[in-house]
Amino acid sequence: MNNQSLKVTDLDFSVGCLNVLKMNNIEYLEELTHCSLLDLANFKGMSRQTIYQIIKILNDNDLSLQEQAL
Repeated sequence: MNNQSLKVTDLDFSVGCLNVLKMNNIEYLEELTHCSLLDLANFKGMSRQTIYQIIKILNDNDLSLQEQAL
């Protein structure tokens, strides 16, 4: 299975993180790769700890957030 097609519910996200992702209509890991750090920070209910968790799980799956345009 392709890492990008993984559902976030199938990964090791905390319940709080899953709630934030659900609230912001994120269902697949690939969707997070289209977000920048600033995008994540602007999600409803997002905390610094949740952002760190998302970055770690993306890194564990050889994926990353989108680079922010300067």
